[in-house]
Amino acid sequence: MNKTWKRFAVALLVLIVTSGTVLWSKIYHVHAQPPSMTDTGQNRYFYGSVGVEETTGIPYWVWLAMPRLFPEHMPGPGGYASLGMAWQEGTEMPIGFAKQQIGYVRVTGNCALCHVMIRPTQPDQAPQILPAIAGKTTDIQPLLTFFQQCAADPRFNADEFFTEIDSDTTLSLFDKALYRYVLIPRTRRALLNDPARIIFSSAIQAHRRNPQSDAPFSDSEIIKIRDYIRQQTLRPAR
Repeated sequence: MNKTWKRFAVALLVLIVTSGTVLWSKIYHVHAQPPSMTDTGQNRYFYGSVGVEETTGIPYWVWLAMPRLFPEHMPGPGGYASLGMAWQEGTEMPIGFAKQQIGYVRVTGNCALCHVMIRPTQPDQAPQILPAIAGKTTDIQPLLTFFQQCAADPRFNADEFFTEIDSDTTLSLFDKALYRYVLIPRTRRALLNDPARIIFSSAIQAHRRNPQSDAPFSDSEIIKIRDYIRQQTLRPAR
């Protein structure tokens, strides 16, 4: 009897450890971004993660599906570009969004989301991308409002999202359960509460509250990006 209980206890312990390891890997394990996103100062500024470990971010497949699932909450056609975001031709995401796998693949916002601006050109030409303009930032409130409107929509649920996600990828049974019972409900609550908190690190949030202060910039990578922005900043025309 004692041997049976010991074997059961060992098996249970192995199961708990294994499950915990898998869960940690699926939610917290940090994978480096691909070099193509960080190999130059511009790419790091446009697409690099900033303090992403501090925020849950938006699960990538949820982020990708939202414009398709809720087009009526967009100001017009074109997905995220309709919100006035800069988008380089041939790239997967608009400038200012960082994609990184930390357990699950997630999307967060970086400094470029506010500082990069676009200038209209001819109707048959893409807008000109401006790295930064002194004293000006992009209004991201339409983006945050879009996120909140999506989260308030009763269709913000796993069944609806899977109709879109399944057209792009095949999630494993574990990942489907993770999305259904953890990621989608948690993302909805976070977006309803304060979408800025789910996409921005604490340093960027502090900077948004007080743009004149460098106090939140203690991380060396953020300081590099700040210095890069200052080098690229254009003076507004008078």
